[in-house]
Amino acid sequence: MINELRKVLPLRLQISTLFLFFMWLFFQAYQPWQPIDQDLLYGTGTFSNATDLSGWRRESGRVGWTDDTGYVELKPRARLRFSLPAFAGDLLLCSGRMKTQDLARGKKAWDAARIMVYFEDENGHIRWSHPHNVGYLSGNNDWQQVSALIEVPSFARKGWVELAHYGIDGIAHFDDISIQPAIWKETYTHWQMFFGMVWAAIMMWLLLNTHYWTLPWGRPLLISAIMIIVFVTLPPATMFQVASSGAKLSQKVLHTAEDVFPGSTPAQSTAKQSTAEVEQTKSIAQPASKTAKSAIQQKPTKQTQPETPAVAPVKSLDVQKMGHGLLFAVLGFFAFMALYRKVDTTQLVYTLVLFAASTEVLQLVIDGRLFGVTDLFLDIVGIAVGAAIASAFCHVRSCE
Repeated sequence: MINELRKVLPLRLQISTLFLFFMWLFFQAYQPWQPIDQDLLYGTGTFSNATDLSGWRRESGRVGWTDDTGYVELKPRARLRFSLPAFAGDLLLCSGRMKTQDLARGKKAWDAARIMVYFEDENGHIRWSHPHNVGYLSGNNDWQQVSALIEVPSFARKGWVELAHYGIDGIAHFDDISIQPAIWKETYTHWQMFFGMVWAAIMMWLLLNTHYWTLPWGRPLLISAIMIIVFVTLPPATMFQVASSGAKLSQKVLHTAEDVFPGSTPAQSTAKQSTAEVEQTKSIAQPASKTAKSAIQQKPTKQTQPETPAVAPVKSLDVQKMGHGLLFAVLGFFAFMALYRKVDTTQLVYTLVLFAASTEVLQLVIDGRLFGVTDLFLDIVGIAVGAAIASAFCHVRSCE
């Protein structure tokens, strides 16, 4: 199959594919950051004795600890968190160990045992659109090490590290939680420049070999590709602002539609994130002695029922995801309109998918951006939708 694919694909596409794969593989092995300071949890995340529990706050559910085990145990819907200082632009190297027993997750993959680092803005609201997952597990798993590098966003006024069991059954164990300030390695800048320049050179080489701009739909195709590249290379803070503006605009449009056509939009509850709504409870009580087993069980604080607005909220993350699909749908439409019956369909589809993958790989050299499998899937779906619309249009209009 690989040999047949090599015969179909031109040499330039083969070289581009190999380069992108090498670039992705390199950044999987290369760690561009290094810790520079002491643990922000001051060693309390090891849970080796009763004193270690004093800085942690139980927010809900059943949390257990004994000095015999030296790790915390969470039952379903249990949450335990620790307050962090938040200075915009700082890098936090977050790590920990997790173990699960018969843990049944909820509707989403992340409705499981989770380690998170998230931030509140000046109004005390948590913004989940900013990367916050350190790791999550479900099912039966022995101890596993998880880690992530999280940048403190510009809106942050307060930070939290949270251990949570969002599953519907089973037990989650946590140990050796650590949050350390980190910096980018000096060599990382050189690798960024090298891979970024080679990526740009290969894209230019592919462009000059195809002369897209000379085709009837070539210029819109070129403009849409440039817009995508600009979109994926925006810094995270700028991207967040763009997505937030889009969410606000969409919300205004929905409110206007509701005013003009009452009952046209679905009513949904806009309950604030549980981590922002739950009142802070007492810190975990210390065991009477270091040798006696103890279990911490408290009733969760009652929450007030939020009002149900007429219009469902539009989230920044939703706008960002929809933007992925929309831009690539436009790209797929213009590509098929420009190259319909002019090039081999297999090559055209492969080139578009390769371009989508290349934009995700490119984000590995952008500070704060990550390769996203979900984003790549949305890109491919967008291309398919755009191509389907273009094919239907050409079928009706008999495009040549």
